[in-house]
Amino acid sequence: MILDKYKYLLFDLDDTLLDFGKAQVLAFRKLLEDENIEYNDELFEQYETINKFLWRSFERGEISNKEVTSERFIRFFKLFDRKVDGNEVDIRYRGYLAEGNQLFDGIIEMLEKLTSTHKLYVASNGIGITQHTRLKNNNLNKYFEKIFISEEIGSKKPDKEFFDIILKEIDVENKDEVLMIGDTLTSDILGANNVGIDSCLVDIHKTSNPEIVPTYKIAKTIDLLEL
Repeated sequence: MILDKYKYLLFDLDDTLLDFGKAQVLAFRKLLEDENIEYNDELFEQYETINKFLWRSFERGEISNKEVTSERFIRFFKLFDRKVDGNEVDIRYRGYLAEGNQLFDGIIEMLEKLTSTHKLYVASNGIGITQHTRLKNNNLNKYFEKIFISEEIGSKKPDKEFFDIILKEIDVENKDEVLMIGDTLTSDILGANNVGIDSCLVDIHKTSNPEIVPTYKIAKTIDLLEL
């Protein structure tokens, strides 16, 4: 198996291990209920457009993650001519986001197998308190040697520094033994390319970019066991 050549596996969290799409819709519904706004798919798509635009700006180093999480709700509720405290709304939203079981099918079984053969780590661009809560709620902590979250280590994917910090922390001597697994070309795969480690794209978004090429591509995370 190709996977046998690797010793260290770095996992993204959202849309790689956890079904962030499902969690996000549920949290967004509850938030709209708070504001007496009836949910529909078009409203969620409008929010998603704003949210993705701001996170891409974060990845490029143009704004902080705190600005992303506050500004996205300020911009969204502006569509209704409402002024909101973006930080307060975000705290409520992240509380909803952390609720419930959000695991993709087969993830626990996959991690059970991999922990006996590899060293596993989380490498996430998310908000610290939210990601730790979701890991705990889904009983994932026990599978990982360490949890690396951009907000806590002071750097982000796709920056080379983010991965340099991780590689130093876990005492990697040979980069050829490290594999980054994630769903996003512009953070997970580009970041791996920037630091010179192999990568595996979980292609749930069906994206492509001729300038950002993963080492491997799989349809869903549990397909990693077939590499």
